[in-house]
This record gives sequence, C-alpha cells and structure tokens, in this order.
Amino acid sequence: MDLRGFAAVFLFLMGLSCVLATPVTFEKDGAEAVAVRECVPFDYNWRFRYGHAPDGGPGPGNADFTDISGQECTNVDHNPNRYARGDCETACAYNPDCMVWQSGALSGNCLHGGADAVCSSSKHGQQDGGQRKTAQPMKTDYKFAAKSFNAIDWKIVNTPHDFVVTGDFVSMPWDYHHAFLPRNVSWYRKEFHLPSDWKGSHITVYFEGVFHVAQIWVNGQYVQMHTCGYTGFTVRLDNVTGILYGNDSTNVIAVRVDATFGSGHWYEGGGIYRRTHLIRTNPIHFTHDGVFISPEVNVTTKTIDVSVELESFSTGSPKVLVSCTISDPAGAMSNITAKMAVTMEAGHPQTVRIAIPASNIQLWSIKKPYLYEASVVIEGADGSILDTHTVSVGFRQTHWSGASGFSMNGNAFKFRGFSHHNSFTGVGTAIPDRIHLFRAQASRAVGGSFWRMSHNPYLPALYDFLDVLGIISWDENRDYGMEYVGAMHDMVKRDRGHPSIVVWSYCNEVECTQYNKQTGLSFRAAAKALDPNRAVGANGGTDGLDVQGISHGSNASFINFHKSNPDMPLVLSECCSCQTQRMNRIETTTCMHDQNSPGLLPYVSGSLGVWTLFDYYGESHGFPSVTSSYGNFDLAGFPKPHAYWYVLNWMAMISTDDYGRPPLPSNHVTRILDLPGEITTRVEVLSSGAALQLIVNGKPGDKVEVTNPGEPIQAKVDAPERVNCSFPRNLTSVQCRGLDHNGNVKTPGQCKSACCDAGPSCVIWQFAEKQGCWMGTADLSSCEPSEDPWVGAGDIVTVKNITALSFDTTGKVIGSHTILGAAQASAISLELDVPSPDTGTGTALVLDGHDAALVKASVVDAAGVLVTDQVVNITFRVAGGPGALIGIGNGDNHLHANAKSDNVPSYGGLARGIFQVNLDCVSKHRDRIVQIDVDHGPTTVNPGACGTVDSISVEASSPGLQTAHLTIPVSTSAEDLPLPVAKKSVALEGFPFLTNFVG
Repeated sequence: MDLRGFAAVFLFLMGLSCVLATPVTFEKDGAEAVAVRECVPFDYNWRFRYGHAPDGGPGPGNADFTDISGQECTNVDHNPNRYARGDCETACAYNPDCMVWQSGALSGNCLHGGADAVCSSSKHGQQDGGQRKTAQPMKTDYKFAAKSFNAIDWKIVNTPHDFVVTGDFVSMPWDYHHAFLPRNVSWYRKEFHLPSDWKGSHITVYFEGVFHVAQIWVNGQYVQMHTCGYTGFTVRLDNVTGILYGNDSTNVIAVRVDATFGSGHWYEGGGIYRRTHLIRTNPIHFTHDGVFISPEVNVTTKTIDVSVELESFSTGSPKVLVSCTISDPAGAMSNITAKMAVTMEAGHPQTVRIAIPASNIQLWSIKKPYLYEASVVIEGADGSILDTHTVSVGFRQTHWSGASGFSMNGNAFKFRGFSHHNSFTGVGTAIPDRIHLFRAQASRAVGGSFWRMSHNPYLPALYDFLDVLGIISWDENRDYGMEYVGAMHDMVKRDRGHPSIVVWSYCNEVECTQYNKQTGLSFRAAAKALDPNRAVGANGGTDGLDVQGISHGSNASFINFHKSNPDMPLVLSECCSCQTQRMNRIETTTCMHDQNSPGLLPYVSGSLGVWTLFDYYGESHGFPSVTSSYGNFDLAGFPKPHAYWYVLNWMAMISTDDYGRPPLPSNHVTRILDLPGEITTRVEVLSSGAALQLIVNGKPGDKVEVTNPGEPIQAKVDAPERVNCSFPRNLTSVQCRGLDHNGNVKTPGQCKSACCDAGPSCVIWQFAEKQGCWMGTADLSSCEPSEDPWVGAGDIVTVKNITALSFDTTGKVIGSHTILGAAQASAISLELDVPSPDTGTGTALVLDGHDAALVKASVVDAAGVLVTDQVVNITFRVAGGPGALIGIGNGDNHLHANAKSDNVPSYGGLARGIFQVNLDCVSKHRDRIVQIDVDHGPTTVNPGACGTVDSISVEASSPGLQTAHLTIPVSTSAEDLPLPVAKKSVALEGFPFLTNFVG
C-alpha cells in the first residue's frame, strides 16, 4: 500500500517558531522603532468546554466502515502504535488514504491498508476490522466552530492545559495504560483582535503541541488539521478570508481536540498542553525552524555548516541579503560573519547554505557545555532589516564505532542516563518549565548525563535546558510507518540545532516492526535530508540505522548481535524496569545492577535509557494503581531508595575525570534505605566507604566490611521484644522470600502462634492454603505483591534512631545517615523544593504568568520528626500574593484524589502542592497581549512595570494539626527565569535535596 500522499501533508513549510527568536527593531522612514518580528504570548484566556459538541462525537465523523471482522487482508502495513481496537479504527478514519483497518490476534496490534488492500474470509476469524471504498469529507460544520457561537458560559483557562488529568479516576479494566482517566473530545475557543498596524504582515499562530488530533477554525472557516500530538504546527491567519484588524473587530479561533485515542501505551493527556504564540513577521521571513546552525563541526573542512530557509509572500522577485554572525557571549572569540545574496520568488522557499570557518572555537561537552550565539538577518535591497533570528549554538565532534562505542571531541565514554515520560503529579502533561528544570537537575544529581526522549519529541524548552546543562539526548519519533514520515521530518527540523542531541530515533521496541524495508529507509532519508551528520537509531529492529539500540537485552544478546554485526555501533537504549515505592519498600538493586551490565561491554556505548527517572501516569498494571512504579523519583518528585543506588554507582564510584560524568562534586554516600516503621531484623545501607557501622537506639553494633562496593549492605538489627504475641506489620497479599516452611501447622492462627513461640528467631509469619505456613527473619524488603491469597504479619523494631557510619580504609568516618522514629502526628511542615538552590532551580518564581513552584508538606510530631505511618488529609491554599494552586499529589501510585483538588492524603508522611504565578510582568509584548486578548481570565497581564509585588503566601492544614505557612519569593527579573538559572548552575556544588531528603 502507498500512504505517501497522507505523509506529504506534513511536509509543508510554516512560519518561524519564536521560542528562541530575539526581536530586533529598526527605524522606518524616521518614525518610531518598529519590531521586525513580534512574538506575542497567546496562552491566556481560552474558553474551554470539556466534552464533544452536541452535534458531534469522537472521531472525524466520516468513519463509514463496513464490518469485515473475521476476514484477512493483504497489501496492508503494520501500524504499531495503536494498542486498542478503537484506536486502530479512529486513526484510520482520520487518514483519507486509509481504506482498511484490522485489529486482533493475527494482526499484531493494528493494520492499515489503502485502496489496493484485498480482504477475504479467513478460517481463523480472530480479527476485528472495517473497510470503506472512499474516505468521505470530515465533519467541519460543528456548532462550536461557528464564529457566532456564544461561549460565554465556558470556563476560561490558560495554556498549557491538559484536560484529561482534570477528570476523576474510573476503573476500566482495558485502560490501565492510560491511568484510568477517561479520554474524550474537548473544545477551545479564543476571541482576539489583530492590531491595525499588522495589516500587510505575515501572521501565524504557533502551537507547540496539541494532543491528539487538532482541527482549527478561524472566524468559522475550517482551516486545517494536525494529527501528531507531539510536533508543533502553525496556523496562518493573514490569508484567511474575512480576517479582521483593529480594536473594534473581533476574530475567533476554535480548536477541536480529539484525545479519545492515542499513540502510546502510557498516559498521553489531551488538550493544548504546550505553549501557544501569535507571530507577526514581514512577508519575507525565515520559515518555520528554517535556521539551522549544525552543531557538528565539519572535520574535513574545519567549518560550521549553516543552512537558512526563507520564503516570500510579497509580489515580484526582490533581492535580499542573508547574513549569519557567530559571536561569543563571553568575548573570548571575535565575531565571524558570512553573507549571501538571494533572489526571492513568491510562494517558493529558498535555501541558503553558508560555511563559516571553525577555528579557535571551544567545543561543547557534558562538563563544559560552551554555547555561542548565532544571528541570521535578512536585509532588503534598501538596507532595511526584514527578519532576524538569534539562537544559542554549541559545536562538538561525535563519532560512533562498532568496536569501541561512542566518543565526543575525541574522548570515549560510556552513556549513563534515563528514559522519561511526559507527566507529573497534579498537572499531567502540561508541565511548567521550572519543573522540567528540576527533572533535568535530578538526572544530573544521580549521575545521568543522557536523556532519552521516550517515546516522542518533548517541548522545545526542555532541549534548551539540556543544551545549557550539558546533558546529551536521544530524540525519539512517535508514530512509525510510511504514513508518518512527515512527523520524523518535523521532529528533526525543529530540534536539529541542539548540540545535546546525538541520535535521531525512529521508533520504540515492537513499534519498530514493519513489513517492508521502505519505512526505515524513508525515515532515514527524511532525517539525513535535514541533518546529514547526525546518527539515526532505534530502540528496536528496523532498517536504515547508524546505531542499533537494544531494549532490556541480556549480555548474551549483545554479544551475539556484535558477533554477527561487528561494524554496527550498539547501545543499551532501555533497561532496568525495577519497581519500588517509598512505602512498603522493595529493594530491587540486583535488578539495576544486572540489567545495566550490558552497557559495560567494551563495544557497547553504555546504558542511556534506564526505565525511568520519574514515575508517570499510566502503565500501572491494574486498578487501583494508576501510575507506574519504575521511577527513581515518584510522580510527585520525591526520591525513592533506588535513586541512591545511582548516586553511589554513577557518581561516587565514577571518577570526576570521566568525560561523561556531570561536573558535580564527588561526595561520599551513606544512606539507610529503610523507613523507621518497616525494620525487622536487618537494615539495608548503601555506603561508598570501606566499612560500615550501625548505631541502633544508641547501641553501637559491629563494624561490617563493605565487600561488594556499589551494592547494599545487610546490617543486622536485634529482634524486638514481643509483647502479647503482637505483629503490627500487615503482610496480606504479599509473599516474603527467605522464610522457612513449617509443615506442622495447618491454619493461620497456628502459624502465628508458632512464630510467637519461636521468639527472636521469627519476626514474620505467612500462610496460604496451598503453600502452608512459612516463618522466619526475612527482611520486609523481600516481600512482593502476590496473586496468591497469602495472609500474615511481621514484627518491627521500635526505632528511636538508627545511625549508619561509613569509614575509609584508615578507620576515619567519612559519612553518616540517621533515621528517626516518630511519635504521634502534631503539625504540618512546609518546604520549598522548587525554586530552591538545593535543587538547582533558582531562588524565586518569575512573574511571567507561567512559572510554578513545588511545595512539600510533611506530617511531623512535636519534635519535628517525620511521621511516615500515619495518614492525614492535607489542604493547600494560597493565603495571599500573585499565585494559585494548580495541582496536588503525594507520589502514591494508588492516589485517586482529583489532580486539581486542594486536598490530598499524606503518603509516607509527605504531600505535594504545585503553585503557579497568576501575574505577568515580564513577558515581551505584554502591551500587545492586552490589546489582542478580548476575554480576561485567571491571569492578570500588566503591560507596564509591576513595581513592588508581594511574595506568594501559602498554607497547609489538617484537622487537629498545627497549620503550616510558607512564603514563595517572586521576581520580575529575567535573570531568574528557568533558562538563565540553568546556565548558572552547570557546576552545582551539590544537590542537597537528595542528601537531606527525609521520607
């Protein structure tokens, strides 16, 4: 089948993204200065309606498929990103070239076919499917799309906005992938003015991301559709018939978002979940993402390759001059400029290629991510400035080898990094930039210098953070198949200027499966046409690769592949799905050690995709769990025990001279991995020392030699004195390892009594009808969820305090960690985790209308000790200042509280509140926002200087406990924005958030 026609619609050229553009002004005929390019925030005051229109439903409204269930089709292709029958059908319905869909046991997820597909009866009869002869036009005459529709009763929201996360959790057995949050169609409308002085300009709305299928109307006219939820797109306004200018004339843009189906097996959210911009340029301007300064220094010519694409919507064939200047903000290098003349032709984009000498430049690296500025300018024949674009650029030399792996700037090193998914507690997929900065800093703190974009492109701001922090990345396309080549094109074109990206990835795991070689070769061609010097790879088997990624492979699988393909570079692109939570901990460090090991093979480039750094919504493996448990940090950003294994193995035990190690100090690690209320007869401790000693309730134990560096030490604790045969720790529905079988007892009560009679030699008992009685001194960390009907209980040590001391080879104490037992809950305590120097995220929120803070609430006793084993309901609120509560959470994978509630139960003594500024005193062109926006909503835009502004005052309360108060500092300085903060924090002195974390 041939779906290239559908793919081609993605290959159009659009107006330039403004995220990195620096406005330039010039004098026009002696009049006041006029901006060459205006990029106005278009995020505020969208009218939102949850649910589809009364005259429509899910899908495109043209699905007219004839049922062919039970038939088998030929001339069909694998569409591997559709994990449910409905998703397969809906994706086909939106594609006008798709005439056949099949989903079922034989199809291997989902099959799509074109007009040449042939279907006939099958004796197997195990597949659902549908076929149509032609694709009818999609429904576009929705009531909600009409300009005259009155949406006054709709809620006003700001974007980024994830409407799926605002729903309530519902037990749907088939939907564990998506967090049990209902998906649907919803609508956005925005009324706006266009300034009169914009007449004759080129005007677009740039959406950074809308999930999943976006249909757009302007003044009631259907304009376009975008079907990839992970790439941006622009909507041109100045060529819309009937577009109006002036403060007395109102325009309306309507967006229908169909999030009823997805492309992933995890939570993907729904809505306008990334930033939105209104852009005005000269009719002659740079195209969307058309400025490309290649990060790869041309080793042969010693030059920097520059590619600039521009287009004209003016009349005639004007001649223009394009120039590019590379400058060093630090002043260590003189500016380098090159120019080229171009003759423009209306409607025909022109590409200009310039080679700039690369002498005396400093190379970008993980340890020193040196960045320059590149400014490109279009000048008219009269010398006037028509358009300008300024970007940060870094230059490096990369090399891949089948024999020795990866090197940068001539230095070989092993990758150490994490995979990610794009969701966070309380906000879903609409994650504020400063929280992304927190996630990036957390990666560096545990030794991760590689960020895998799994399994899709992320928001543009994240790549900027990686560039300035020195984190290299694997940029991954989402949908894979011939009909999605355009999405690969869009990803590469948008992101190719980032020095942090070293691989373009086509696909992930089973989704790489195709029935032809053409798909892989077409994806390769799309990438290489835009960026010829960067490697292409995949986390799975497909064609046309420079680098082969293997997911969850054993050492043997890498060895065998290398023997058959000695020249193909290899990387462990995903591994280590090791589950744990902060409560009822399961220490699966053996999983991390064993599954990371293939990355240490001499010809493997390392382990870049540990699954995952943070928990995420979805992939919970069954209700009532609604989030994953794979993260080293939970969904609320609190570290789990596994994080400290990476601090030890990827930071403390890696030389600071290692070229791939983040430039953070090497500190000794001593960390008790157990909670005070979960200790039986031993404690697990991580130590970078040569020996370890426990002091339990003031009583010193023996020193224990650290014989297996990097792995937990099992330190013995005296069994508790049992009173009245009590076993306070409930161990129902879990199975504990390391117990002994007692065949003499036949009931749960007899099993408990036998354990009690055994004294200190038995602290855990378990009974199941088929397995019988098991008892002994196993650690609680060995107890894992089980489908067998186990009942049982365990004893715990009453901990007042336990201190672990680490010693070097001379007997000197080099580190310590103490955990304290708590009394009854007495109060709530609040701390500011973000922004905070302890997380490398700054000292204040900026009043830009979007910045957000992470506040930690702790349940403590009268002495201020964290109470982990009592659950209390905590209510957050803003007591004063320019802020609002936008989300809550606690990291529990069973939390069912609505993400937008103000009330959340504590989990392990902790809860999270997310607060966002609701005043904009910083954004450029604020005067234009006031002029353009018709509605007024939750955010106040001040076009002038805000002067002195009070900080945000928040509080957390719970019945019977002392209320806590906290002040979140605010700023109107651009230097406090997340990106400048990141630039100043490359060489952090440490990450005290991890070291000092209690919980």
